[in-house]
Amino acid sequence: MFDFSTVIDRHGTDSYKWDAADREVGNTACIQMGCADMDFKCPPEILDTLRQVLDHGVLGYATLTSEYQKGIVSWYQERHQVTLNPDWIVYVPRIVVACSVMVNFFTAPGDKVILNAPFYPPLNDVTLSSHREIIEPPLVERDGRYVMDLEALEKLVDAKTKMMILVSPQNPTTRIWTREELKAVADFCVKHDLLLFVDEIHADFARAGHKFISMADIKGPIQDRLVIVNAPAKTFNVMGCAMSYLIIPNDDLRARMLKALDAAGETDANVFGNAVMKVAYQKCAYYIDEVNKVIDANEDYLRTELPKIFPEVVIKPREGTYLLWVDFRNVFKDEAEMMDFFVNKAKVCIHPGTHFGSHFAGFARINMGCPMATLQEVIKRLTAARAQA
Repeated sequence: MFDFSTVIDRHGTDSYKWDAADREVGNTACIQMGCADMDFKCPPEILDTLRQVLDHGVLGYATLTSEYQKGIVSWYQERHQVTLNPDWIVYVPRIVVACSVMVNFFTAPGDKVILNAPFYPPLNDVTLSSHREIIEPPLVERDGRYVMDLEALEKLVDAKTKMMILVSPQNPTTRIWTREELKAVADFCVKHDLLLFVDEIHADFARAGHKFISMADIKGPIQDRLVIVNAPAKTFNVMGCAMSYLIIPNDDLRARMLKALDAAGETDANVFGNAVMKVAYQKCAYYIDEVNKVIDANEDYLRTELPKIFPEVVIKPREGTYLLWVDFRNVFKDEAEMMDFFVNKAKVCIHPGTHFGSHFAGFARINMGCPMATLQEVIKRLTAARAQA
């Protein structure tokens, strides 16, 4: 059993979550529950492999090995029951880089890109900064869960709409799309001649009773316009090693993407990411199995304790990811009051709903990828701050 209970102080390690976030909110006393990386050490097999790289002492240019594709193919087969051709796999350093390259090389300024809200902000940012227009249909709630309204989206699509970005599982609502929903998206993209870019980085996180389905498992003409992006980053908490990959079944589309990456100068492998890929997918499956149990227990704890502090709170169902999507609209008069309470009074930093789209003021995303002791301290601080309010 891996140790997920020890609290590790990450301050002073150049951590974006703990050092940069402190600077952003101007409060170094906050517990950081916003940024979506976990506070657990990565598996010892990965650490041992990285030590071997350091012990060798030469950190030169890296080249991909056969283990790169081999690990990805075996992982998708064993974890998601999807058979991939190794030739479909293309190296890319980061998921947001892949999105930026695809937007810039496969669409033109003024074209439209579909991205459901609430959205993962970096995907929105790179699209807007590329001078593309975003069609931002908000997910709607039906029977207590968020769904895509493709019927309403039909009215927003025109000849300038060239691409759709889908996050699966969805961040921040945590939805794991059903096979029927994925097939509907595929049919929609084929009907409207859209490229489909699918971010599957949270694929390995699922609440007990839920099962992730990859868009790679949706057969038919969508395969000719599909680019999937994924990484071991979230699964093994190795975001800093910059190693991601694309899955592109269509030969022509893959060749065009390789040329686009080359033109963008994004083809050099990372010596540390390369080392991670040699062992992560082939030796560390136990780690994510245990992480999912930890996240489920953390969620159960928060679902019990948060309503004791905020009786009016609405915690949305979680299907995937290690995040919790929480509705505080009945607790605080507005988002400014919510953030003042959390950051300044309770010293707990969360990501507010407007971080993910203008429709979601008063919501918050909470990262549960931390030891239980951290959550207990969060509840202690929230309880004390509420008592003084």
